[in-house]
Amino acid sequence: MSGEANSAPLETLPEERLRLRTLLAKYNEEDIYNADETGLFFQMEPNQTLGTGKISGRKEDKPRVSILFCANATGSHKFWPLVIGKSLNPRCFKNFNKSALPVIYRANSKAWMRADIFIEWLHHLDNYFRIMDRKILLLIDNAGSHFNPKVFEKTNSDLNESDEEVAESSHSAQNRKKAKKKVAKKKPDIKLTNIEIVYLPPNTTAHLQPMDAGIIHSFKAKYKREFCNHIIHQFNRGINRETNKLNIKEAIDYIAEAWENVTQTTIQNCWVKTGILPSSDCIIDDVNMQGIELNELDELNEINLDLLPEADDLREYFHMLDHDIPTEEHLTDEQIINLLQDEGNESNSEGDISDDEEAMIVTEKKGVEALKTFINYFEQQNDPEFNIDELHIFRKYLRILKVREFNSKHQTTLDIFFKR
Repeated sequence: MSGEANSAPLETLPEERLRLRTLLAKYNEEDIYNADETGLFFQMEPNQTLGTGKISGRKEDKPRVSILFCANATGSHKFWPLVIGKSLNPRCFKNFNKSALPVIYRANSKAWMRADIFIEWLHHLDNYFRIMDRKILLLIDNAGSHFNPKVFEKTNSDLNESDEEVAESSHSAQNRKKAKKKVAKKKPDIKLTNIEIVYLPPNTTAHLQPMDAGIIHSFKAKYKREFCNHIIHQFNRGINRETNKLNIKEAIDYIAEAWENVTQTTIQNCWVKTGILPSSDCIIDDVNMQGIELNELDELNEINLDLLPEADDLREYFHMLDHDIPTEEHLTDEQIINLLQDEGNESNSEGDISDDEEAMIVTEKKGVEALKTFINYFEQQNDPEFNIDELHIFRKYLRILKVREFNSKHQTTLDIFFKR
């Protein structure tokens, strides 16, 4: 949840529901979308201790990401998650084609959602619906990064007032002026052709926003299961978790898988729970919603956590994931300028200085051997999950890799010949 933690004015909720129903009535339910962010500490820290209070989001030692989810009211369409990390080029991305990621990935030094990232994502969304020739309504909250026009009424004059006070000959002053200009350029002029944005009233998201009504909760339940499977895999193979921590690439794969597994029924029920859809005659009762939540918990009950190493740490980690983890911070212009300067320096470096290992380069020979092994395994299965009609896909890439392997050997031979 991108975070409006103050209590909602409950007496105004019926009125706000009626207002939203009127606005949403202009669209089919498949063309009504909601987007919202959540924070995620994707690594389980060893021997971590937790308080019972709200997570502040300022603990720099915890590897975290912010994630933006978007889905429509029928649950028939979910966009790829937008994941924001702290490094654009972490070590585990080296030798890896980032376009193959199952998410949209962006980064800044705080892993916050920012207006520039949100606006870029909005343009991507608008372009998609323009190509599809669809007009949609997007429901979002009043988070500062969501560029509600009221937030950006302030002019750039305050950024220019102190320019004359800075010495022109100073290198730091020049960088500072560049940063100020960059901040000024971030004042958005958004022109969307196929998206109508509707803002939720302040402090009502816990009641009126579908993502906060259980969709993000469902995602986190699915992520917990993926993380459990990761721990079990490490345990069964004798891998030391201390020296083989989950990296951002692995976390992204689990995030994408967890989001894929959030069901259409769950999404539909969460929209109904808010009571904002024109078709909502009533708000779904608490018993039904508790049933949905129990179904999510059943997934974890299938795993006996007591059999896993560090079971207590795992439970505490899961408890931490259920907290409201902030995804942005309200910054002054001065703080924004300092952050942009820091990121400018970071962009000149090759990558993250974390302990993540670089992705191993897989040679054509190893790729051929791996695909042969997998195809042999596939052919031995008598399981409907292994659709024999899809085997040709792997055979296709085996042929491609064999050609590449041959060409690579041929080129090596030529290189040796001409060096003589």
